[in-house]
Amino acid sequence: MSSFFLIVGIACIVIANIFLGGLKSEEQQQTIFHTERHNPRSVKLKPALYFGLSGLLSLGISALIYFL
Repeated sequence: MSSFFLIVGIACIVIANIFLGGLKSEEQQQTIFHTERHNPRSVKLKPALYFGLSGLLSLGISALIYFL
């Protein structure tokens, strides 16, 4: 059961990074940041926040199962 939460947690963290653009180079991030408008930025932030929080929660549950 611990491995399920571990896999889900890692997958959610990776998906959150994809939404935020954290897997791109610095030059690509600067270009995208300066060329896009505010609305697309806020649209990408909400799912990234949800995936990131659910990933951290899943990793926490996995750690609790593993250590207890």
